[in-house]
Parts: sequence; C-alpha cells; structure tokens
Amino acid sequence: MHTDPESGFPRMLEQSRPALVRLARRYAGVDDWQDLLQEMCLQLWRSFGSFDGRAQQSTWVYRVALNTALSHVRRPRPPHSPLEEIAERGDSGQPGDPLDVLDAFLAGLDPLARSVLLLDLEGLPREQIADVLGLTPNAVAIRMTRLRQAFETRFLED
Repeated sequence: MHTDPESGFPRMLEQSRPALVRLARRYAGVDDWQDLLQEMCLQLWRSFGSFDGRAQQSTWVYRVALNTALSHVRRPRPPHSPLEEIAERGDSGQPGDPLDVLDAFLAGLDPLARSVLLLDLEGLPREQIADVLGLTPNAVAIRMTRLRQAFETRFLED
C-alpha cells in the first residue's frame, strides 16, 4: 500500500504536528527545536510514499520522528552553560517547576529510555511504544517501572 504524498501527507502532518513539536522540543535545545521539527517533517515527506500500512500510521510517524531526533542528538553541539539555557527559555524560575523537573530528568536518560518515556507521555499504549521502538510490550513495561523508580529516587525522596 504505497501512499500518494500529495494527497495524504498534509493531513497526516497536520494530525501529527502537536506530537512532533513536543518531541522536537524535548530532543533539541531551545535554539534548535524548530530545526529538528523541520528535519522530522522532511524525513516524513521523503519516506511517506513508501509507507506500506503494515503498522499504524501514527506508529510509523513516531518511528521516523524518533530516528530523526536520535540522529540529531548524536551530532556534535557547541558547549553551553545550563544557567544560560534556563535564562533563555524564560522558565518560571520557581523551584520544582514541572517542566524544569521533566527536562532535568530527560537530560539524564539514555536515548532509548528517553524515547520510552516521551512516547508514554504522548499517551501511546505499551504495545504501540513497543512497535515504534522494536521492543516487546513487557520490555516497555519493565523500562517504565525502572523509569518511575529512578524518578522517585531522584526527585521525590527528599
């Protein structure tokens, strides 16, 4: 089932855009999340005609977007100061701001763990997360349990 890019791509992109923006913001720095989003869209466009329908379209979109994000993360970046980044983001500055806590936790995770958590936060069921990442649903459940424990240890046991 090859998909015609000109007829289905705009609709697919419109449906996926909020999730793509969230993923780009979490994988890229404050200055380049829009570049990552553009790269995700480009990769989706390039491969849309070869989408064969064996997986759900949303699973395929997440797979392409995550692969693009992981490639982006592996590129060398100039060093920056965490304090400068916080000031540039314009965060609330309040201790324990939920997005700051999430960003801090995500920053300490390996790429696979980060992907599992972000897809879970997107509301994907365990089976779909497993399909996107090439894991079993049981492996996803185990990783989520470990992530929960790591989060509690780091942020809630004070």
